Amino acid sequence: MGNLLSQNNLDQLFKEEIKSLGKTRFEELKRSQKLKDHTNVTHSIFLCHSHLDKTIVDKIVILFNKINIELYVDWMDLDMPRYTDRNTARIIREKIDKAHKFIFLATYNALRSKWCNWELGIAYSSKGENDFAILPIESRTGKWTGNEYLQLYPEMKIDGLENMHSLKAEDIRISFYDNRTMNFIDWILK
Repeated sequence: MGNLLSQNNLDQLFKEEIKSLGKTRFEELKRSQKLKDHTNVTHSIFLCHSHLDKTIVDKIVILFNKINIELYVDWMDLDMPRYTDRNTARIIREKIDKAHKFIFLATYNALRSKWCNWELGIAYSSKGENDFAILPIESRTGKWTGNEYLQLYPEMKIDGLENMHSLKAEDIRISFYDNRTMNFIDWILK
């Protein structure tokens, strides 16, 4: 598939950021993410993910923070209910509808999650393909095998994975199933 982000890439980025920022500064960044109010952000991105992938999500937040893009992550939202219920579903649906874009973090766990598949359906029906993308994450073995239906959706690809420390938004592109591509910044601003 080429240019797909892997857990190994994310591990490399995490180690470099900890080394660069220091553990204390890194923890401050994570805490500040939990306190952000995403309601007035012009270009918000809802990150759909499995809660079983918390460590991957932490690294994805670092990655997007590095390129100055904020993500909405439901468990980082202090206003979310502690336990999932009908109210949780209502809030998530509202957050998806209000978000400018939607990214599905396509991991083994997310593909098996009832919540993720529900969010995927909500987002695709309300957003359409221009405001929607999947971000496949290869396993540590370097493989990613998603479900066939994911081939219908635009996919996020990253150039220069070998130099994660110098990653820029310009290195990310969205590839559509009809072979069109769009750079990430244009996708965000569209």
